[in-house]
Amino acid sequence: MKPNLRVVRSACRVSSCWTTGLIALVSLAACATPPVVVQSVVGPQPAPDSHSTGHLVVYSATYAPVVEESEYPVHTDYTVATPDDKPLKRVGNATGPFESYPAKVPLPAGEYHVRAQYEGGGVVVVPVVIEPEKTTVVDLDSEAIPQHTDASNMVRLADGHVVGWRATSPSNPP
Repeated sequence: MKPNLRVVRSACRVSSCWTTGLIALVSLAACATPPVVVQSVVGPQPAPDSHSTGHLVVYSATYAPVVEESEYPVHTDYTVATPDDKPLKRVGNATGPFESYPAKVPLPAGEYHVRAQYEGGGVVVVPVVIEPEKTTVVDLDSEAIPQHTDASNMVRLADGHVVGWRATSPSNPP
């Protein structure tokens, strides 16, 4: 028995009409809903703000790694922590010729604690403030800051050793 071609063609037309109608309905629905418009312009990721960064230099206690290099002592490493003493960074504190200079470490502006060895022996925790585009110096080996300074704006250890300049902030008035 031969298939009736009229019936097959008719079924295809109905199916095609149904599909075309569905597409038209979806298209009309899309036209009825307005598009979402973003108000801000999108651009590349911004570079970090270099103006909110300062530097820290810590003249920690020194040692001679080997006897032959005793005329070029190396500064001991130290740790930078949050004000509540959560460690943020361990600093390898040796740079320059023969690694005899302390490292200059970039840090975001803010308050930190430095845990380092000082020349008199032992470990000291020094609160520091990093200000944008400035360098905070902590002198624990009497190399960077004259020790016979009588200025009241100096921070000292209990034995009188000058470790740096007093920060001026609301929590630390001059």
